[in-house]
Amino acid sequence: MPDTIHALLVAVDGTITDLHLSATDTAQRTQIQQALVDNAEALRYVRRPDGSHTAALAAETRDGRPPNLHAAIALHFLLGEGLIADIQGPVIFAGFNQEGALTNLSEDAVRTIRTASVLPAVR
Repeated sequence: MPDTIHALLVAVDGTITDLHLSATDTAQRTQIQQALVDNAEALRYVRRPDGSHTAALAAETRDGRPPNLHAAIALHFLLGEGLIADIQGPVIFAGFNQEGALTNLSEDAVRTIRTASVLPAVR
């Protein structure tokens, strides 16, 4: 089991931060809560045909937070469907396994998320 799990934090301005989350459940929850400044809630789960899975996590309380168009575009590309309109505040993208535990993001997901963050967001 790896010591850390690679995830990406997408800020509302499109800035991406590499997160190295603990593999320990309690420490991992604390790190995610600190990054989102709130408890986490899963926005969407993406299950890809190649077997890689991605979870998009956001703060439970998103009211009053600015929209995150960069994360919405990334999620659109990962899902291959319409934009998700209710994404507000920072979003953490992480992989997950069949048991629902967080895992490293696939290289394809990392590329997709990084590409989406450089696209100009419509304002």
